[in-house]
Amino acid sequence: MITVEQARALVRECATPVAETERVALASALFRVLADPVHADRDDPPFARSLMDGYALRAGDGALTRRVIARIAAGDVALPTIESGTAAWINTGAPVPSGADTVVPVEQTRTDGDVMTPEESPAAGANILPQATFARAGDAVARGFLTPERIAVCAAQGADPVTVRRRPRVAVLATGTELAREPGAHDIRNSNGPLLRAMLARHDVIDLGTVDDDEQALRTALARGLDADALLTTGGVSMGDKDLVRPALEALGVEIVFHGVKLQPGKPVLFGTRDSAAVFALPGNPVSAMVCADLFALPYLAVRAGRAFEDALRADPAIATGPIKASRKRHRVFPCRRRGGEAEPLPWRGSGDLYVATGANAYMVIEQGVDIEKGDQVVCLVPERFSP
Repeated sequence: MITVEQARALVRECATPVAETERVALASALFRVLADPVHADRDDPPFARSLMDGYALRAGDGALTRRVIARIAAGDVALPTIESGTAAWINTGAPVPSGADTVVPVEQTRTDGDVMTPEESPAAGANILPQATFARAGDAVARGFLTPERIAVCAAQGADPVTVRRRPRVAVLATGTELAREPGAHDIRNSNGPLLRAMLARHDVIDLGTVDDDEQALRTALARGLDADALLTTGGVSMGDKDLVRPALEALGVEIVFHGVKLQPGKPVLFGTRDSAAVFALPGNPVSAMVCADLFALPYLAVRAGRAFEDALRADPAIATGPIKASRKRHRVFPCRRRGGEAEPLPWRGSGDLYVATGANAYMVIEQGVDIEKGDQVVCLVPERFSP
């Protein structure tokens, strides 16, 4: 078996961005990835504008009284020219008129009808946001992953629609004869499929449902999934006589990159490729499936989407609030609750315990053979869904 670090390195080596692009409306582009940077189509701001409600005037006149010759609101087009001895009332955000080089806030003036007097000599440039402070025409102003803030920048520059990378297509298949919609005494419901589809919500997900432990039925279902950019399966990858996923994949031409990792939970995880498709055959226990998806599948898909491998799973230091026993044979990735700079280990009742996992927002990394004591510094892995 290989280590977690070796397995993640092999997955990273196989990951390349999807080449195809498409045009989408900006309103539908949240969390998509720009194919190319968006460039400013004009200066931002496109004109010098006032940062205050007050008076636009010439600083060189000092504290002399001025005659107010106009009122300027945001959006006004016809602007006066400010000469010595004159001023114009100006609203916040309005364009600064020609001749004016400062704005005096209204609370720092005395007014009497159509004349105003600054309380003190103003400084040139005060309370004015110069043209192109934020960006110049032609600057690259947005690139990569479209957050709400980058959406706003694109809107400010008239970039609508935008060219984005095609979303990776990901097929999800749960295996096991014991999976049933209405379970009998010894059946269970399929929770892995909904779990993975929710984790993959930013991608185009193909739900292949469930398949029994039957060689032909399994091979047919897997073949459908191999048409996607990635196929995620759960169950059928251990050592039992009903663990049929690996031979079925090999029969379909999948090259096995690794099968088995020094990891708890998730030891039986398998990763393979066929042409441009990747296969992540995850264990059947739901916490094992979740951990392996976070460690291997989602970072791979981040790269396929045009992002960085590390975007899907961030490493942060924390202080353990309680002890944890290490495995003598494997690396442990332990669900925990991270608050501030502390990591609270959650009760461990096995890799089938989804209920404890609902309280987790990170994983605590426990190195093979290295016990953790209260107060020790540990590494936490924070999935993107829990990142600020």
